[in-house]
Amino acid sequence: MPLIVQKYGGTSVNTQEKREKVLAKIISAKEKGNKVVVVVSAMGRQGEPYATDTLLGLLQEIGPDVQGRTKDLLASCGEIISACIMAHSLEQKGHKACACTGFQAGIKTNENFSNAEIKEINPERIKKALQEGEIVIVAGFQGWTEDLSITTLGRGGSDTTAIALGGALGADLVEIYTDVPGVAFTDPRLIPEAPYIKEIDFTSMHLLARSGSKVVHPRAVKAAINYNIPFKVRSTFSEEEGTLIGKKGESFGGLYGLALWKDIVIVKAKGSGQEGLWQKVAVDGLFCQRQDDEYCLAVQANNDTQGLEENKAMVSANCCLLTALWDEEQGMIWEELEKILQAEGIESKAHFTIPSGGTWAVPEDQAEQALQAIFAYSRSQVQKAG
Repeated sequence: MPLIVQKYGGTSVNTQEKREKVLAKIISAKEKGNKVVVVVSAMGRQGEPYATDTLLGLLQEIGPDVQGRTKDLLASCGEIISACIMAHSLEQKGHKACACTGFQAGIKTNENFSNAEIKEINPERIKKALQEGEIVIVAGFQGWTEDLSITTLGRGGSDTTAIALGGALGADLVEIYTDVPGVAFTDPRLIPEAPYIKEIDFTSMHLLARSGSKVVHPRAVKAAINYNIPFKVRSTFSEEEGTLIGKKGESFGGLYGLALWKDIVIVKAKGSGQEGLWQKVAVDGLFCQRQDDEYCLAVQANNDTQGLEENKAMVSANCCLLTALWDEEQGMIWEELEKILQAEGIESKAHFTIPSGGTWAVPEDQAEQALQAIFAYSRSQVQKAG
């Protein structure tokens, strides 16, 4: 009997109407003869009563400096509430279901509270429930440590839970359900005509996620790489096939995708022996590179750069990181895209080399113009080929 792991985000389970759509998808998968494991996030986002940020606000109202284990224990409650609600709803519809925490699901982590990493998974309890015909609802985003403390996995934690469980269980399919119909070539809020991708390979998706694409967290993609388990990103609210991540897909005019990361400053720093510090300050290790006799870093605009002061050579005005990933087999090189930006009168503040791609730090007021220009180029290449 095939095994499917489904994950539903907070915006898919925050109202009864939306939960009914989720329940229908779960029941459909079960009635097709599958074993089904479901991972759920907390219901809603900040301001909604059971959202994680809302719960953590209760601690902040009391005072600062909350202990990590206390913060994580409370943060885990939102997902537990979702799991219980979904399990009971399935029971009411005549389907055997059980809710379990990350601890009960056997997800063991390190002790890095609020950003823990999964060390191992013992899914025996889940397997037993599946053998008994139950649909298993797992609270995402959480695990436990050697001393039985509850931990949370940080941003994208429920996605990571689903993919890691899929790997540990040998799932036939992992589906990440969200409020968009898949992974778009670039942010459809900025370019509404951007197509959704049918397939994209692990490496390209991981690089896009690390470069500012928000659909899937890079840690979740890394988990998929480690387990070598492809997964789909689909919409809770449609029947579209979504995007399969893990197999090489077709490029769009020689490009696999574009990402834009806003509110960035570029720091150029001299000196040696402090690369570790600079890596921590940079938004991602991809964007901390040695260039000639200095290091070039991309830093979040509102971050404290204390510790760089003695070595700092220059700080740019606010800019954005524009990342393009391309298919080298089609002859694409970064100089080609550099010419496009120059033709638009856009002078990049820095350039970062990444595998099968490049990133430009472009002025904030020209970022969307730069994105539109490269998108128009890729679309023209598609039209030529067609």
